[in-house]
Amino acid sequence: MTRPGAAFVALLLMAAVPAASQDATTRLLGGVTVEEIARHAMIAPQIVDYEGTKVLSILRGQSMETVWVSEAHKRPNRMRLEFLSPEGVAGRLVVDDGSQTWQYEPRLHLVIQGPSMAPSTEMAYERVLERYTLTLLGMEEVIGRPTVTLSVKPRQGRGERRLWIDRMTGVALRTEERDPEAGLAAATYFTRISYGLNFPDAMFRPRIPAGARVVVPTEAMGPLVPLALLRQKVRFDLQAPEALPGGFVLVGGEPVRSGPLLAAHLYYTDGARPVSLFIAPTAWLGPPGRGEAVTALGGQARTITWGATRLLQWESRGMRLTLIGPLPLADLITLAASISPAR
Repeated sequence: MTRPGAAFVALLLMAAVPAASQDATTRLLGGVTVEEIARHAMIAPQIVDYEGTKVLSILRGQSMETVWVSEAHKRPNRMRLEFLSPEGVAGRLVVDDGSQTWQYEPRLHLVIQGPSMAPSTEMAYERVLERYTLTLLGMEEVIGRPTVTLSVKPRQGRGERRLWIDRMTGVALRTEERDPEAGLAAATYFTRISYGLNFPDAMFRPRIPAGARVVVPTEAMGPLVPLALLRQKVRFDLQAPEALPGGFVLVGGEPVRSGPLLAAHLYYTDGARPVSLFIAPTAWLGPPGRGEAVTALGGQARTITWGATRLLQWESRGMRLTLIGPLPLADLITLAASISPAR
């Protein structure tokens, strides 16, 4: 649904440690600084070919859902995911060629086409340094490879990401998303990995099965544009400030179409975490979707959680607004309240 995809980009790895600890940290890392480790991790997917088996564990309610995936990356921005288990997702295939993504759902014999999930590297490094702190937690082995363990926290807002970064390649071998309210919300880790493989280009091209239906659920209608121009394109009022609490600034927006419905998609970022805001007239839509009630926003506000990613939906002044991002619920509510008051 968002331009950068499931969001969670390698730029999040970049941050700074306090100056007083720089020398000790550099000695511990054998002469390499934390900033150099972070920069290496940021560019790893662009310079390293690798494939392996990965486990994704996502908190759903009171239980963890575990998915096994075969994952492959080809520099600079191509990816292939083949879901192995459990039975409900086995056979699902995701191919990203750097410009578009295709997801095949075998049980529905359906292909979902959307924008690339390749991470954006457009945000300035200095902006990330201003908004995140990074702490060295230690060093340990993951699947037999030496890693550096980092904790990344926003200077404003809450939440934490922990990464176990391969010291030789920069690839994150394990990642944990932690929420101050729920604790561990999601974890991904490789059970095996191989580097330096010469994958054929055909491996990262979509092969749509015969007879499969292809759909584009939310179709972008052009590049990101300034807010004033977006208002002209969608032809309805946009309750959208240029900046949000926590250092989030508006990069731009785009009109998106889902069937006959037209909505506005605005893309904010604090330099690392992407937040998407979708706005559409309430009159064009049906009843609100499912989810838990959010009394702080009143009315029919709802929230849904997928691991570390949350969706917050509410209505104001005849518009339905939806925020999606890897933030704690309290932070999303703060953003929503700054966009429009509860109604």
